Amino acid sequence: MKPAVLLLMHQGRSFTEEAAAAAAGLGRTLVALSSRPEHPGVLDDSRRHVADCLVTEEPELRFGDVEKAVRELADRGYRVEAALATFEGYRLLMAELNERLGAHDSAEPALRLCLDKYELRRFLFAQGLSEVRARRLAPGVVPELDPSARWFVKPVRGASSFAAFLLDDVTALAELPAMQQQMRADRRMKAIFMDRYDFLVEEYVEGPEFSFETLVLDGRAHHLCVHEKARVERLERTTLEGMSVSPPASIDRGLVLEGARFVTDCLAALGGHGLAAGAFHIEVKYWADRGRWEIIEINPRMGGSLIDASVRTVTGHSLLDLWTESLLAADDERDAFHERLTRISQLEALRTGAPTRATVFLSKYGEKGRTVDTIRFDPPTRPPRILRLHVAEGARLDASDRAICLMDALWDVAADALDAETAFLDRHATEHFHVRYR
Repeated sequence: MKPAVLLLMHQGRSFTEEAAAAAAGLGRTLVALSSRPEHPGVLDDSRRHVADCLVTEEPELRFGDVEKAVRELADRGYRVEAALATFEGYRLLMAELNERLGAHDSAEPALRLCLDKYELRRFLFAQGLSEVRARRLAPGVVPELDPSARWFVKPVRGASSFAAFLLDDVTALAELPAMQQQMRADRRMKAIFMDRYDFLVEEYVEGPEFSFETLVLDGRAHHLCVHEKARVERLERTTLEGMSVSPPASIDRGLVLEGARFVTDCLAALGGHGLAAGAFHIEVKYWADRGRWEIIEINPRMGGSLIDASVRTVTGHSLLDLWTESLLAADDERDAFHERLTRISQLEALRTGAPTRATVFLSKYGEKGRTVDTIRFDPPTRPPRILRLHVAEGARLDASDRAICLMDALWDVAADALDAETAFLDRHATEHFHVRYR
């Protein structure tokens, strides 16, 4: 039988090409199980990258589907050795199957805690790792909030900054039932909510925001790369992350390393719940007034957008490749693997003062419910090294209060000129990105 990695795809998509390359690099075959896509043609491109693909009749995968797929694939000559899910809504399915297969992964309780933003905040607070006050929001109840603080609302289970907003007026909470209806009706993203549609409100952490792209193996955290969210736009009912840079530009190296140590401490605290392995996209902020770091989210998956492409540019290695390798690493290979992760880490370069490569990537977003007439990005100079347009002319955008990304673009830049490059590329993209609606 052929040794294989099983990719759990959501409605025909899930970094299929990249996952196929990762599996092939380890001498494994990539096979896939997908939930039913909204449009049958979506699967055509993905099928080109997998040796075999099973598709369910439902728009969301369940663990029974995964068990059945492993049996069917065995009948077809594939021995599944590990599961991979880049789609957050299937991360627990991945962990459950990996436990049965003996692949290296975190325990389901740890991942479930990470995925519950309210319970994670309570846990970190109890451990002395957070000072952020938080309240779960009850239907129809207006909470008593400290008027001297700013407050932020978000779903307990989040997706694409859906309904994540500053609470400037408590009357806005009356809109939560309508937002919950959106969550239930969002066919593409519904699986991420895992049948949880409640909200929390927590103190707003004022300060710059960052994301650590981290691989955990044997309970040890390796921060491979760190991004600063250089442009963030807060709309009425969502938050748009317009530009990220790596390494961070607004704080010094010492403060970045302090943030890395804080994130490591938070992950270590979760080790008691079984957080031992996996890729993580950890969003943190530096609370300037209090001189401390705060976790915003611990996402037990790779970052979206061009995060993996940026990690590859900065470190020379794909986080998806490394994550896949970590699932299957033999006991006698682990020490060398840890050494390699330390060697390629951008954080290690910052610690030692070694040169590091740098990137800027930006995203452009659309207006919910609109139909795209034309879309293009054709700068006459400084074209991006990576450009991804996510919608075609004639596409109708979802009528949802989440970030609806139209385009991602990435540039390699000089690490010693990040401020100038960030300002230039921000203007550059604004001038040359064009979208018109019908």
